[in-house]
Amino acid sequence: MSARVVATHVWPSDIDEPVSVDVLELDWGGPVGDRHHGERMASDTRQSTVFTRGTSIRNHRQVSIVDTGELAQIATAMGIPRIDPGVIADNICTEGIDALTALPRMTRLVFASGAVIMLGGPNAPCTIAGGMLERVYGSRPESFPKAAWGLRGVTGWMEHPGTVRPGDAVTVHEPD
Repeated sequence: MSARVVATHVWPSDIDEPVSVDVLELDWGGPVGDRHHGERMASDTRQSTVFTRGTSIRNHRQVSIVDTGELAQIATAMGIPRIDPGVIADNICTEGIDALTALPRMTRLVFASGAVIMLGGPNAPCTIAGGMLERVYGSRPESFPKAAWGLRGVTGWMEHPGTVRPGDAVTVHEPD
């Protein structure tokens, strides 16, 4: 599979939308400067069957990754012209990873710098991202989750720090 990075973003906690960066710095906490950066996170509704809400756990949602092919499918389903990289708070947007969202947990994405992200699974679509689309395209926030189910991309955590830049090659290593 031949894939490459087309865009990189961080979403600082003090502003309302993600910003494009030429170089995405990834340390053990994920994207430096991003609101999801950190080696630990507070558990939320996604882990409610395992942890009491607010329990400090390993941050397995450090990085959000989407692919242009899946963004195009979501846009078509929503009846909007496109979804640009970064609009739904992705840190890395790729091109050429067919069915990114369907990749199995523990798939490794290896970047040109040696940075490695371990995938934890699909990123469930939500109305927060739907609201981000509303601001840009005028769509209804509640239309996003249904249109994006199975296409929203993936989240993951750092297996090896490094940098990621638009244009970088990315290699997919699925678990055996």
